[in-house]
Amino acid sequence: MRDLVDDLPLIGAYFLLFGTSTAAVGISSTKIVSENFGRSLFAKGNAIEAFGNTIQAIGREKLYERAIKENENEIEKEFELTMMIGAWIQAAGNATNTFATNLEIEGMEREGFRLNALGGIIQSIGAQIETTGALMEGTQLDKIEAYGNQLIGLGALIDGIANAALLRDKIILGHDLLLVGSWVQVFGSILIIYALRQKRSEDEKNQYQLEYRYGYYPNKQFEW
Repeated sequence: MRDLVDDLPLIGAYFLLFGTSTAAVGISSTKIVSENFGRSLFAKGNAIEAFGNTIQAIGREKLYERAIKENENEIEKEFELTMMIGAWIQAAGNATNTFATNLEIEGMEREGFRLNALGGIIQSIGAQIETTGALMEGTQLDKIEAYGNQLIGLGALIDGIANAALLRDKIILGHDLLLVGSWVQVFGSILIIYALRQKRSEDEKNQYQLEYRYGYYPNKQFEW
């Protein structure tokens, strides 16, 4: 039966969507409201993403431990381990971006740009590792989850390139790339949530069919 551990990757994905959306709105509002307001939202968004990735990493770690305990096949074990590593690396990248953006707010822009470029690269590496993990089991939903992670990795890489452009004083190019990269990550998060929700529905359906087949109804109250 499913429990909270099974749902931690999905719970983390909702935080990812909230975080990427907050960061994207922040980037979009830099010219509409103010530079520091946008940066503040971007920093908060990355902090939320780091939290979401941490939840996913913890969930994957618990599922990996369960797979070992229940002697699951090697592909399942490798899948959970790879996804866990990727999520931890992404969380590190998000934390770096949060710290870097706060430096920018405090006036240390060039130091912030450098660290943000590094954070984007770290996050992109983590997302690519998760993409590799998601493709291990090979189902259609796994592929959709992999595409979502690819988009997050691509968006994070674009963010890294954007900060490199800002370091070279290419301000307009840098801001345009940040805008594109941030929204690409939002779309990636949506795909991940869709895939994980569908996986959960399939698991629940399969569990129901097993219970029906073998007459096991743990939640049913019988009247005598």
